[in-house]
Amino acid sequence: MGFKTIQVHVGGDPDSDTRVAAAADFARRQDARLRGVYTVMPMDLAGVPLGASVSDARKVAAEAAAPVEARFRAAAEAAGIRHDWIADVGDAAEHLSVHARYADVVVLSQEKPEHFWNDFRVSLPDHLPFAAGCPVLVLPRGRATTIDAGEIVVAWKSSREAAAAVRGALPLLREARRVTVVTAGPRDETEIQGAGISRFLSEHGIGVELRTPVAPEEDAGRALLDEVRQVGDDGRVRVVDFGLARAAPDAEVLEPGALEHLSLLASVVS
Repeated sequence: MGFKTIQVHVGGDPDSDTRVAAAADFARRQDARLRGVYTVMPMDLAGVPLGASVSDARKVAAEAAAPVEARFRAAAEAAGIRHDWIADVGDAAEHLSVHARYADVVVLSQEKPEHFWNDFRVSLPDHLPFAAGCPVLVLPRGRATTIDAGEIVVAWKSSREAAAAVRGALPLLREARRVTVVTAGPRDETEIQGAGISRFLSEHGIGVELRTPVAPEEDAGRALLDEVRQVGDDGRVRVVDFGLARAAPDAEVLEPGALEHLSLLASVVS
């Protein structure tokens, strides 16, 4: 059984159209409904004076959203998929999180760290994996991208949250040509954790290559990242992270993340 509702963040950013195109193609392959969620802050709307009412801001937002909605619907119709559209004024992180609770997976893009307003907003790729309640796919910014699950690396730490993340991503794991599970730590722990998740995935028809680098607990994150780097073709990892790593801005290398980041944050490179 695949994903049935795929939610994509639609906005005024330069990556919005390519993100929607990737999500529409993914929804077509999954036979899923595509939900576009568009939100805008009043401060981003030209013609909305400071102190304007919410109703006034929504009128201006509806005008700004009209061409974006048209492009979203055109992409969905070209892919031949079921789709719906939600637009509102407010914080994108809040609205995307609420609607994601009724989706199977969320599609975002990396953000530009140098953007002025980022100092006043929550980062969507950082926030949504904790708030959405479902897997989150983070696409690299600045390039045309497809959601290709050809090679997936599961950076595994045994916990309730990580297990839920893997279960939520089973449709994507089934689509992959190669799945590698990497778990790092003291020898006894890695052997037990690696065997358990590998057996669980095999029961779902997913073949797994298991890698268990041995390292002291305090060095487990670094050992895991070093191992993950060796897995991808030419050093490029297509989908990464069920809890122990975070994609670097170019989505081609990895940097250490918090060891307790236990929701799915997947970066897809194609």
